Amino acid sequence: MTGVATLGRDFVTIGQAAEILNVTEQTLRNWDRLGKLVARRHPINGYRLYRVGDLHRMLRSVERDTSEPISQIAINFDQAEILVEERSDSGSHGLDAELGALPPCHWSATVALDPKHRPQDWNRPSSTVRRDWRKYPQEAHVLGPEHDRYRRLTVEEIALLQGFDPAVVTGLDLTDRQRIAGIGDAVPPPLARTLLRAIDASWEWQDRSTVEICAGTGGLAEGAAAIGLSHKALVERSSHCEPLLKNNRSWEPSAVAIDDVRSHDFKKYGRIGLLSGGPPCQPWSASGRRRGSLDERDLLGHLPELVNDLGPEVFLFENVPGLLSESNAAYLDDLVRRLRNPGPSHRYGVVAGVLNAADFGVPQLRRRVFLLGFRDAPSSLASTCFNRVEAMRTHRDPKLPGAKRLPWITVGDILSRRQDLGGWRRWIGVTGLSGS
Repeated sequence: MTGVATLGRDFVTIGQAAEILNVTEQTLRNWDRLGKLVARRHPINGYRLYRVGDLHRMLRSVERDTSEPISQIAINFDQAEILVEERSDSGSHGLDAELGALPPCHWSATVALDPKHRPQDWNRPSSTVRRDWRKYPQEAHVLGPEHDRYRRLTVEEIALLQGFDPAVVTGLDLTDRQRIAGIGDAVPPPLARTLLRAIDASWEWQDRSTVEICAGTGGLAEGAAAIGLSHKALVERSSHCEPLLKNNRSWEPSAVAIDDVRSHDFKKYGRIGLLSGGPPCQPWSASGRRRGSLDERDLLGHLPELVNDLGPEVFLFENVPGLLSESNAAYLDDLVRRLRNPGPSHRYGVVAGVLNAADFGVPQLRRRVFLLGFRDAPSSLASTCFNRVEAMRTHRDPKLPGAKRLPWITVGDILSRRQDLGGWRRWIGVTGLSGS
């Protein structure tokens, strides 16, 4: 079927559809067999997919009665009468009374069903935290444990989902939107610390210093600090990141330089042990315009020149998995070739590896590509280092076996440890629809 493979904003999985309608996945399978809510099939794996427009029509059919949850009323959809299963929650009367005291959902059906805007699931790790979470509505909301209410996440909670100490984002003269934008694209510190510990175990440093480019909020820098490297510079273009890089951090504030990487004078730092950073990912992101090397924000192509100028013992760069897509294969192959031979006097063993932050105790599904290179060493050393990182994973997808590792940490695992700040609204799946 044409177009189904690109889920994007047009289709959702059976699990997402079940959450939207507040029914079980088995109910959806039954409806599919009865022809009452027909699923499409993924052309590769055959899984059920549901068109967002179909779900819009179903929810609009109950707009006439917002006083009852969708799970307790009959829905007339495509001329078929569908009786949705009733909730079996104990103490449902008290629950209904509590829900009735909450303000109604303030999103339209179009917004609520858009996968780009839907809240995080309390019972799962969050989706990838992005700087766009600063916008409204975006994904910076959370559904309650029973999927009956939702609220916006605080900046401190978003920091926790990124694996940062909330102290990094508190007490600053920045708006919430500026703080979320600053912390949104960072490498989660727990993942960075694991990576740098693996590098430290694989390499004998001659110089224990580091320079970080495109430092953002200093996620990779936290990893370098964890193994005792001293920061000569953290170079970042955004002035909004400057307070975050200087607030309750382990490096000297004077190391922070707000400047453009392409014009910054790096030679003044002399010899360094580690060069790290996360060049802008938008040129390679599947959710962006995918202009790659044609995008003016592309700094990946500038990296070999920088490596040649600084000659670090080790370099570590981070970017989005879209860099590994077939359409970007030629660019990546050329980049790795140039990083292996950045100049006449330097040679590096380079390997690209993909890691998921959730496997390292971060309550977030964040897959990222890391380019790791060791000076005057074979590429096998970088491969061995990635093997060390894999062996240091602490968590796993709960659907997979592995008693030695804990299930992924969920949003609720983190938020339940904190005081409930309130601000909840009834979710559309149990209250029907209300206007935006």
